[in-house]
Parts: sequence; structure tokens; C-alpha cells
Amino acid sequence: MKTTIERVIFLQSIELFADIQSEQLAQIAGITDYFTLSKDEVLFTKGEKSQHLYLLINGTVNVTRNGEENKEFDGPEALGVWGFFDDGDRLLTITCSADCQFLRIDRLDFFDLLEDRVHLSRGLLKYFVKRIRKLIEVSDEVI
Repeated sequence: MKTTIERVIFLQSIELFADIQSEQLAQIAGITDYFTLSKDEVLFTKGEKSQHLYLLINGTVNVTRNGEENKEFDGPEALGVWGFFDDGDRLLTITCSADCQFLRIDRLDFFDLLEDRVHLSRGLLKYFVKRIRKLIEVSDEVI
């Protein structure tokens, strides 16, 4: 995944970026770093500071919370979203259960990009509202 166009096409497949225009995604693609991890390597551990957002391109990861495996994801998927945006610690541990390819977005670079791009912020707000609605539906709580 070397070119900006390849990265934009990939970003369009990630729910977090679904409501963001291609021109804006090209700017996000410009701040991504590509890397790989092997099976059994840890992407991040619960309690670590959240400095990056990870986008799983290929491979499978296991999500562990409180020592118990919660879920398994394969690409494409955004990982570490909540801590990335609220500057909190990681809530989960993510381990590769197969060889994986990722894009990484640095938190400071991303927020620098957001400062001047209102349309990008609007797309992200839509994503978070959708996620909150899903959580409300699952918990049967009314806010």
C-alpha cells in the first residue's frame, strides 16, 4: 500500500472515515505510516497511552479485555479509536493472531490536520454519533 490513491481507497472501507470526502481522505492518507506485525506480536496493551490510531489492512487480531478474549477482527478495521480521540489509556490489549498489515496515524499529526478542516470533523462526528446510538440500543438506556 504505497500510493496515496491506494490508501484513500482503503480508508474509504473503514467505517470511521465513511462520511469523509476523498479529497479529505487524501490528506489523512498523507499522514499514515505502513507497517507489519507477525503472528503473536502485540499491537498495544491495556493501560498504555494512546498516541496512535491503527488501521488493520490485512490479517486477524484478537482483542483481550481483563485477561479474557473478547473478539476477533480482520481487516479492514480501525483499532484504538476511543483512546486516540479522548487521549486516554488503552482499554484493551490487541494481539495479532496472524501476520498483519497496518496503517498508523499519529495523534498529533491527525489533530493538526483537523484544525483547519471542518468537513473532516463533521464526518468524524457522524461516526461517533452512530457508535453512541449503537451503544444505547445495546444497553437499553435512554440519555
